[in-house]
Amino acid sequence: MFNLFEHYKKTGYLHHAHVIVGAYDTVSPALVSELAKHLNIETKGNPDLMERFYETLGIDEARELKDAQTRAGFDGAKKIFIIGAESFTHQAQNALLKTFEEPTSGTHFFIILPRAEMLLPTLLSRVLVVSWESKETDDAKELAGKFLDANLEGRFSLAKKIAEKKAGETVDRELFIKMLDHIERILYTRTAGERDDTTANVFREIFQAKTYISNPGSSPKMLLDHIAILLPHSI
Repeated sequence: MFNLFEHYKKTGYLHHAHVIVGAYDTVSPALVSELAKHLNIETKGNPDLMERFYETLGIDEARELKDAQTRAGFDGAKKIFIIGAESFTHQAQNALLKTFEEPTSGTHFFIILPRAEMLLPTLLSRVLVVSWESKETDDAKELAGKFLDANLEGRFSLAKKIAEKKAGETVDRELFIKMLDHIERILYTRTAGERDDTTANVFREIFQAKTYISNPGSSPKMLLDHIAILLPHSI
């Protein structure tokens, strides 16, 4: 999540709709702190900062959000919506498709959910999915960078190396998922403001790969090979 604001400091670009995977009680205060630090957002008594948590984000809540985001911010300020939910109904997601695709200028959504898999593909294509993480650089982030910077043969080789295991060991599926998380974030940073249909398709395929990797019968290496082929040769 912190990468979002590092990128903002460098480019001034902030995506309009984010889904942050994590626990609301942990993510929300950290997010508010980062917004205050990097965007100079007033966090107390600010009518342009809306924080809500719902056990279920349903159609009524979706309509409330739609109405709230149409109102202009005070003195041209950014409007920030920090919304947490344990579940997110399909009806509500469909109601917010247009809002998340073309929100009122200066509006930014941060939707905090326990799992990205609850999102419909149509909504997923309109948001940037990030995971809660510490600021420490981990192995998965380093591997993701190497994977993106390698040529196709190098990507295949790295996928094979990660998948190799000793007798009796199981494939570290969590490492593959974290690596794909970082690939998604790095790709977002490198392509911000230059999205096209090809890039959008890569993001959808990364999401699907993370979903399939969780299945014990899937092959993480084959899924990573698939992403290797889809990724642009030079990013």
